[in-house]
Amino acid sequence: MNILTNEMFEKLNETELVCNPFLFSHRAHSELDIKYYDLPTINKEKQLYLDNNRSDFDFVVGTKFNIIFRRKDVKGYQKIDAELDFVSLKKGDNIGVIPKGYGGIVRLIFKDKVPEITQLLVQNENEKYDDSKNDVIYFTTQEIMDKILAELDKAENV
Repeated sequence: MNILTNEMFEKLNETELVCNPFLFSHRAHSELDIKYYDLPTINKEKQLYLDNNRSDFDFVVGTKFNIIFRRKDVKGYQKIDAELDFVSLKKGDNIGVIPKGYGGIVRLIFKDKVPEITQLLVQNENEKYDDSKNDVIYFTTQEIMDKILAELDKAENV
């Protein structure tokens, strides 16, 4: 199994194997979105705004991620060096934290460059998710990734 299905995701949540930091999104924000939401401009080579759907964790500025992977290719994960450096619950704010249970817009800054894999995200507010060309992208740490891979291996061997 190499896909993080909804059932597998729920199982990981129930067993509390997936814990913070674990960020996922299906949408990046375009320059038009950035202007609409009154967000600070970014260096598109190193920074990326994402929708953060409701989460079971608080997301705090300064949270670090070193793994990125796709829902449809979990084992094809990549190592990254990224940090959450901005969060916004509503237009024009920057409160430093998105509390558990809320969604908002987050900004990641990458040490090197924004990974190519993020091109699989929906690229603007007006575009609809299309499973044939888009994917959900996850950001986490190696420790959590190892737990996810172990659970996927267990599911394969059942």
